[in-house]
Amino acid sequence: FIKHDLGVQYYGRYVDDLILVHPDKEFLKECKIKIQEFLENELDLNLHPRKIFLQHFSKGVSFLGCYIKPNRTYINKRTKANFYTAIKTHNEVIRANKKISKPLLNKAISSVNSYLGILKHYDTYKLRKKMLFENLSAYYFNHLYISGNYGKMVPKIKIVKHKPY
Repeated sequence: FIKHDLGVQYYGRYVDDLILVHPDKEFLKECKIKIQEFLENELDLNLHPRKIFLQHFSKGVSFLGCYIKPNRTYINKRTKANFYTAIKTHNEVIRANKKISKPLLNKAISSVNSYLGILKHYDTYKLRKKMLFENLSAYYFNHLYISGNYGKMVPKIKIVKHKPY
């Protein structure tokens, strides 16, 4: 719909998020009307009135947890803060329980890996390393290791050696 019906060369869409880039502000206003009509008539949906921004591309735009500018893409401050909060929450769970069960470990691994998965798409190597080693409780490192340039937490596998009969 967007590329063919609107004639927009640069756009991004994921689930219910949409970004259009075009040099003509009036053209974008017309696109907004066409998109609104399509959503209402075809899908019985509405655009959120406070989530539509028209601005010069040089100012950048927030989209899918990052901030896109012409020559660089940054991770949003909110995404970074949420990652820190998730790590802090898992650390508090460990302190409260004094030890970690397999379900709690798996929950922490899943949570942190979801943020690492997002961060891997951007120039965030130093941020990932810092977040993991400065904020994640050292106790976790008894049960997991970090792989893939600080891109994934993996549980350590305990190998049980059987005595020969």
